[in-house]
Amino acid sequence: MKTPDLVFRGRRLSSDRALVLAAAESLPEARDAVADGADLVSFPGSESLVEAARAAFPGLVIGVDTADPSVAAACCEAGADLIVARADLAEVAARYGVGYAAPSIPSAAGLSVVMDIGVFRTPLPPGDVPVLASVAGDGTPAGLARTAVAASAGVAIIRTKHVRQVRHVAEMAASIAGTRPPAKAVRWE
Repeated sequence: MKTPDLVFRGRRLSSDRALVLAAAESLPEARDAVADGADLVSFPGSESLVEAARAAFPGLVIGVDTADPSVAAACCEAGADLIVARADLAEVAARYGVGYAAPSIPSAAGLSVVMDIGVFRTPLPPGDVPVLASVAGDGTPAGLARTAVAASAGVAIIRTKHVRQVRHVAEMAASIAGTRPPAKAVRWE
C-alpha cells in the first residue's frame, strides 16, 4: 500500500512502501540507522542529540519523543521536524510548524499529524490519518511477519530498532501488493 505523502517542517517523505522510523538513543545509533535505510530517526527528548543529528544529516526527518512541552520546544529550536508525543503537545507542534504524532489527533488547522497507535494491532483506526506503529519483537521472525502484516494493512510509518530487516520486509510487502516495482525483473523460462 502506498504511503501518503507526509511533510514535516518542509521535508517531504514520499514512498511506495511503509516508512521506517529508527528509534535511536545516540548519534552513532542514528548513523547506523541511516546507513541501514531509515527514512526518519527519533530520539528521546534531547536537544543536544537533535542538534548533532541535524548537523550530521541536514535533509533527514528528525523526531523527538517526549511528554514535556519545554523539552519539545527546545528540540524544535534545535532542528526537530516531528514531535512523537506522549502527552498533548499539539500547541508546541503548531507553534514550530513541525509534524505531530500522538495517540489522539487534534483538529488543529495546518498541523501535519500522524496517529501513533503504539504497538501494531488490527484493524487500524478508521479515517484517513496516517498511522505510526511499533511491531512487537520486530527483529525476530515472528516480528518480521507482523511487520509484513502491518505494512500490508496500511501502516504509514513503522518504528523500529531493526531498520535494515524492517525496511526489507516493508519493501517486499509493497512489491507483493503491487505498489512498488521490483528492483530487478527476471523472466523465468
